[in-house]
Formats: sequence, C-alpha cells, structure tokens
Amino acid sequence: MIKGDIAIKPLFKRHNLSEYKSIVNNNRYYSLYVTAGEKCKTIGAQDGTFPDFGHHMKNEMGGIWIHPIKIADGFYLGIDNKFYKAVEYETLPYGSLFRYEPVNGIAIQRFQFSPDEAKGVYVRYTFKNNDDNPKSLKVCFITRFDIMPVWLSENAGIFDFEDNAVYDGENQIVIAKDSGHDWYGVLGSDFEISSSQVEISKEHIEPYRSSGKGVSASISLELTLEPKGNKELTFIIAGSPYGKEDALKEFRALKENRDEYYFNKLIRYHNIRNAARLETSDQEFDHIFEWVKYNIDWLIQDCEGYGRGLTAGMPEYPWWFGCDNSYSTQGLLALGSFDLAKQTLLLLKNYSEKHNGNGRIVHEVTTNGVIANPGNSQETSHFIMAVYNYLRWTGDIETTKELYDYCKKGISWLLNEMDEDRDLLPSGYGIIEIQGLNVELIDTAVYTCKALYCMHEMSRVFGEESIEYLKLGEKLKEIINTRLWDDKYGLFVDAVGTTAQVIERIDALLNDEHHKTYISPEYRDYLSELKQHCQAMPRDEELPFIINKNWVINTPMETHLADHDKALTALDNMKSDEFVGEYGIYLSGFMKQSMMTISTGVQAVAEARNGRCGESLALLKRICKTYGLVLPGSISEMSPDYGCFVQAWTVYGMAVSVVECFAGFKPQAYDKKLVIEPCIPYEWDKMNLQHIRIGDSFVDFSFTRNGKNEVYVISSTGNIDIQFNVNEADRILVNGEEACCEIHLGLGTSVIEVLRN
Repeated sequence: MIKGDIAIKPLFKRHNLSEYKSIVNNNRYYSLYVTAGEKCKTIGAQDGTFPDFGHHMKNEMGGIWIHPIKIADGFYLGIDNKFYKAVEYETLPYGSLFRYEPVNGIAIQRFQFSPDEAKGVYVRYTFKNNDDNPKSLKVCFITRFDIMPVWLSENAGIFDFEDNAVYDGENQIVIAKDSGHDWYGVLGSDFEISSSQVEISKEHIEPYRSSGKGVSASISLELTLEPKGNKELTFIIAGSPYGKEDALKEFRALKENRDEYYFNKLIRYHNIRNAARLETSDQEFDHIFEWVKYNIDWLIQDCEGYGRGLTAGMPEYPWWFGCDNSYSTQGLLALGSFDLAKQTLLLLKNYSEKHNGNGRIVHEVTTNGVIANPGNSQETSHFIMAVYNYLRWTGDIETTKELYDYCKKGISWLLNEMDEDRDLLPSGYGIIEIQGLNVELIDTAVYTCKALYCMHEMSRVFGEESIEYLKLGEKLKEIINTRLWDDKYGLFVDAVGTTAQVIERIDALLNDEHHKTYISPEYRDYLSELKQHCQAMPRDEELPFIINKNWVINTPMETHLADHDKALTALDNMKSDEFVGEYGIYLSGFMKQSMMTISTGVQAVAEARNGRCGESLALLKRICKTYGLVLPGSISEMSPDYGCFVQAWTVYGMAVSVVECFAGFKPQAYDKKLVIEPCIPYEWDKMNLQHIRIGDSFVDFSFTRNGKNEVYVISSTGNIDIQFNVNEADRILVNGEEACCEIHLGLGTSVIEVLRN
C-alpha cells in the first residue's frame, strides 16, 4: 500500500491523506503520478517504477516526455544489485517524493522535479546512515531511453526508429539518439563520472522490461556513508527534439542552474497559492480548491515551435483540445491566469485557421501540430463564448480583436454550412461523442445562442455593433425554450432530428457492444415506444426527442438561457437519483453509469447561476469526495477513480461556481466595471476570496454571516467601478452610513452590512 502524503515544502503547511488502494485492473491505470514542468513531464507509478501502459500509444504513454517526443521509458536505482519499490509516495505541487524501506540500515529517499525553464528532470537520491558504523553501497542508476514521436505522428510521415547511445567523456554524459531523426536524450549527474562507470546496452540492464526500440544506459559507483552520515546523488535527464546542440545546451542549463530553478519553482507555487485564495468555513474544501490550481499548472505544455497552452489531462490527453479548453479557460480566467488563457485560445485559433480556415474550431491537436479531429459543432460556438469570457475578465482588446475575426467566420459556419434547413439549429457532433449522435443537438444549440449574444457584445465593444447577432440570439433562445422543451418530462430534450434519424440512432444504441450492456429493461421499453412513435410518422418529419438524457440537457440552465420557471423545473428534476450518483452527475440519466467532473461541474454552475448555491456546493462536494483516490492531491477525470488521474476541465466547475457565482463576480473589464452579486451557500458562515484579478485591478472579497445579517468587506487596488448588489435587505450600511440596494464602490476598502429583521 502506498501512503498519500500531501505537502507544500518548505513554504507551506503539510497535509496528510489516509492510505488508499492502488488500482491495477478493470481497465484502470496503475496509481500513477506526474512530475511536471512546462517543457518536461515524467509519468510513472507511485511505487517508483515505470510500467508499460497506454491507450493512444499502446504501452508508451508513461516515461519522460519532452513534447513532441518521448525520450525515456523511465529510470531505476539498483543497490547492491537489487532493485526496490517505494513504500511511500508524496505529491508535492512542484515535484514528487518517494521513500523506500531501509537497506542495511540506510534510509533512502528520492525527490524529483522539472523546472519550467529547461527540458529535463532532476532525480535526487538521499541516503541516510542510521547506524553507528560506516556503510558502503554499490549504486547503479539506469535509464531506459526510448526516443519516439507523439501520437498520430505517422499521419505527418514521422516514424519511430531504433535508438543508440554513446558515452561522451568530455562532458561526462551519455547521449542517446533516435537513428532516424535529430532527436536526443542526455543522462548525466552532479558528480564526476568516468567511462568505467558507464554501461550502454540495447538489452535491458534493469529487471523491468519496457516496450519500444530503446537503449539502456547506467552509471555505477560505490557510495560510502559515515556513521549517522548523509549523502546526496543527483542525476539529470535532459533531451531535445531540435538536435544535439540544443540537447547539450539544455543539459548544461540544468546542471548549472539547479538551485535557481528550484527556488523559481517554489516561488511559482507560492504565487499560485495566493492567487484567488479561498478561505471558508470548510477547510477541506479550501484545501481541494487550492490543489485544483496546482493540478492546472501541471497540465501546461510548452512545445517550442508548436505553442504553449493548457492540455487536457494526464496520462492519455497531454495535448490541446477545443472542447476541454473552452471550459477550462473560463476557470483559468476566474483564477487570474490571463496569460495562459490567452496563449491557449490563440493556439486553438491558429491551428483551426491553418487546418480549417472557415471558422470551425479543431477538437484535438497533438503537440506536433497534427489534427486528430477537425472539430465538433459545439466547439466552435463554445470557443466564441470562451473568447468573450477572456475579454470580460481581461479587458484585452488587442488580443480579442485577433480572435474576433475568426469567431465571425465561426458563426457563419455554424449558421450556414452546418444549418442546411436554416432553423438556427446547427447539426453535427457535440460534447457527447457517441457514434451517430450528429443531429441538431441541445448543447450546440445552446452554446450557439450564447455565442450570438457574445458576438453582439464584442461587435459593440469594437465599434461595429451588429444587431443581427442579438436578433438571432433572441430568436434561438425562444426556440430553445419552446421547441427544445419537453413538458411531459420537465426537461430540455437531447436533440432534434427526423424520425428516420431517430430510428437509426435507436437501432445503433441497442446494437452497440459498449452501450447495450448498460441498457436496462425500462430503458429498452422506452426506446421501443419511441421507435414505434417515429415509425408512425413521415420519415422526413423533424421532432425534438429525448434519447439518452445526456447531461448536456443542463446547458440551458448553465448559460442562464432557460426561462426561469423551466430552469427551476429542470433543475429539480435533475436532482433525482436518475441523474445524480454518489460522486456527481451521470453522463446519461437513462444509463446511470459513468460520471465525470465536467458533467457534475456544469450542473454545479447551472444550479449556482440560477440562485441555488446550496445545491451547487453539494455537487462540488461530490466531486471533492474523489480527491486523492488515485493520485494524492488531484481529482480524476472519471468519477470516482479512473480515466486521466488529473484533468483540466475540473477547474471549470470549481472556479466558476466559487468566483463567479458564490462570490458573484461579473466582470466587464473592457468597460472597467465589476458587478458583485453574492450568493453564499448557507453551509458557509464565512468566505474570503483574495487577489481576484479583473483587468489591471485586484479585488479582495470577504464575507461573514451572523444569523440573518451579513457583513462584506470589498477591497480594490485598481481603477475599476464596482457595483455591489444586495437582495432582500431591511437595512444596508456602507462604512457605517445608510445605503440603497445598488452600491457603487471604488478604490480602497468598503464595509457593507446587510441587516435583516
């Protein structure tokens, strides 16, 4: 069993987690970890080994990655010709720590971290002699190089070749190379080594075997420890997809700047901790909120020549996505990560423009620029929403203009090429990637409607106001609240399609090998009745239908487009156990199987945006129940404990609910305005949210509740007009003086007392 022990050292308080079970079967990953820098990611098992695993690249998703290439399958330390697994693992925001059972009275610890400035990883072993006698150990550090390209590289004519390696005595390093490309890996240390200490072999030196066309290299030495003495050995693994000189440059930078890089890493996480820092009545929730911020930072991928942006998840999705980032960037902005949001949005726009050119946003881009999917319909409208969200938080007119022209093409693509019958309901695949579900979907309709409102506002800001966007948005909103509403079930429908399309999808669903095992007798009866109903109608007649009760039927409430009475009815119906499981919202209300942090997060936002913050918090706490079940310090993509062990879009539900809904921050940074309309869950009697960034300003928010009375303290350090809205108060005092329900604040600190009889 591996102990999950979370710490931020040396700057922050130590946190402990109880032991948890390692998952090794049922198509689930080993208990994995990531040691992350922006340029290098090391992914292995929490027992310190590097097992073969992976779906996209079979058996090759682990190891040391310097995207767009992998440089090594892993590394191992032999002691007196034996290899040991770690018995304790500790996640640090800035690195990973492993502890081993004592060997001959010597305690052994391994710490590793990757800086953000260079392409590589430090692996430091600490040996402590607990005995009163001197001790000697034979130590052998082995790296299995496996230099190969990222997923789908073969589509670009890039293939993996055999690796070879040589010892470079002048630099005291091992240099490995892919024989077909100018790709290199480097192994060295912080101590002097000679050729007699180095072994290179195409065969595996270590007892663990890995897939691929790699080569092994080892560094051996004899270590002597004085009584009660300590010694440290640091190994450096570096590499580059840009040639030998670049790989050597990276290694030298790592060797010469370790202390500086480590200090920079600590400061970086200190700043992450303090940005949008949350303190409430629930310390456990605050702790998890903090770690979600660290999780996001692990997923930044800086690929020289290909771009820097937020990737989707580890270990299977370490590249860029349109859908995921249209959610994730909204969370980034609420946390003040403006630069990362900007770079991610520009990256998606640039690849979309290059590959599609017509406004369509790509779905998936690998780290060497290969497009895996040119884009689902929902992603284009969703991206436009994310661009406007960037504008309202940052006020960055210049960047938004750069994105805006492509957004105009995107709206045109949705309402022309993807809407052949001109009913304002674009067709094509949406968020739910089920084969055949490519009709007029609820999520695409809702996000297109919201995108039209966003386009109208952006056109106004840019001095070219287009009322047509507003008119189309109003018209589509009416369609959503009438044609896409099902009075019988009190829910929004999944989709609109012809009866022939509905019948085809029912048959596909019933015959699908993956899904049919989840179809209950009741659901089968429902589908049979729906099929009979469709068979009695003309094959080309369109109708709205509920076929899956997919979680995206909550998007009208998430975007606040649903009529108030319909929103409350649908939210009440989606609170039932048909939709809600132990860890959140089912992907399908009919199948009641899988849950994701995004399905639960979107539902939490939907609840909060409709004034039901208590219900929202309850859903977020269901997500929090999964914290640390696989990787101490993170939340898995699939609830409770499978899929990617860290996933970017988790930040959407957590950050947007807390910052935009509970604290009620509604920024318009481009107009230097901020509306604050709090809705604090009754479960909390205090809430402090510090260092919230709006444009060039920073705002601190503090709340305490005493019975029916509330006290808010708002501090602003910038030139921004803050409108603070209060509902249902008998008296309001601002800095001790009577005030009305709409309060305007400026620079400095104001105390707002809301008094109720």
